[in-house]
Amino acid sequence: MLLTYLLLLAFVEPISHSVNTRRNNVCRHFRDYYYPDDNENCYYDPDTTLSIPQLIEKYAGKVELHNVTTEDGYIITMFRIPNGNRKGVILLHHSIATHSHIYLWQGNNSLALTLWRDGFDVWLANQRGTIFSDKHVNMTKYDFAYWDFSVHEMGLYDVTSELELIQSKTNGSQVIFFGHSLGSAIGLIYSALKPIQASKYLKTMILLATPAYFEHGTSLVFLFIRLSSYIKAFMDLIHLGSPLILLPFIIPVSRVFLRLFPFILFVVNVFVWQCCGYTPSETDPTFFNYDGAIYADNFSWKTLAHFGQLANARNRFQMYDYGEKENLKIYGQKIPPLYPLQNITVPTLLVSSYNDTLVSLKDCENLYQQLSPKAKVHGHWKISGLNHLDYHLGLHRKEIFVHELLEFLNNLK
Repeated sequence: MLLTYLLLLAFVEPISHSVNTRRNNVCRHFRDYYYPDDNENCYYDPDTTLSIPQLIEKYAGKVELHNVTTEDGYIITMFRIPNGNRKGVILLHHSIATHSHIYLWQGNNSLALTLWRDGFDVWLANQRGTIFSDKHVNMTKYDFAYWDFSVHEMGLYDVTSELELIQSKTNGSQVIFFGHSLGSAIGLIYSALKPIQASKYLKTMILLATPAYFEHGTSLVFLFIRLSSYIKAFMDLIHLGSPLILLPFIIPVSRVFLRLFPFILFVVNVFVWQCCGYTPSETDPTFFNYDGAIYADNFSWKTLAHFGQLANARNRFQMYDYGEKENLKIYGQKIPPLYPLQNITVPTLLVSSYNDTLVSLKDCENLYQQLSPKAKVHGHWKISGLNHLDYHLGLHRKEIFVHELLEFLNNLK
């Protein structure tokens, strides 16, 4: 009976929302979400209901959509905020379980639009498997085989195809690669496996909270991540390649739950603290609204399992482990090879935070020490006050990080 009621509400809610378009959906304090209507601390934010192209058009006036097919057949969608190459071209890569919207989550104050206003030609990648990049030349996302990819394939194939397209659209301009979390690991793998091509296509890499080593992380999420290979083995038995394959159904039902039980919004915030680092002074309840709190996207179990293997390996940034027999067939050795970080020659800036419990500053320093002198040219920024997600959500992200980032980019030669 309850399920029937929730299903009904899931379809009625969007209709009622479209009729009453000014219904408050964002509040300044978590307690205000209990009574959002006729509450002076709540307001209607139309940006929460806009698509990525709509958001970009609203604030930048122009947007381009580009599709590119990878060597292994995945069709990747990128959004572009064109700017005539006045200062340079920058490619933004997002973290796991999200898509490029995370760089637009804050509307006009988002990083993507901040970079565009500062004069950059901004490209937003959407990793394979996300709702914008869920197509393949001969498979669908409902095929189990579609999800047979990890971080490795995204670094090996996706970045190459994206950069080749960007080069063709920007008269061969070198690109600034900007990655956060999974996005930074993808850039690291690409530049390690294809160093000559990377040196040709990339001007520099800016890598935030790069999940390569996991010796010092204290996040409670590790209790789950370290079991992810076992979870994947079970999911393989039932042929479920992604945990969020039912996302189109989950999101409307979740919106209903959040309206009925708004305390879940604070629970989501607590989960972020447990996952990413305890930074209450950076918490902004306006981001944990009825839409933001359920902001998620598809990823493969194999991607999560790859991170689980890295977490268990602790000090080995290695390729996917298929087991001794398969490793011998694929790699010619029983254990997975390490990614050849010493091959990276692209000037790289690493950024990490003392408050990040998922990707610790010590582990990022370990990564920095593995890089070649050519790659180390921009150093390792060690910042305080932001957890793993606060680069996007923190109240003081501009003062702590964004302003310095813009200064760095404007001085880049």
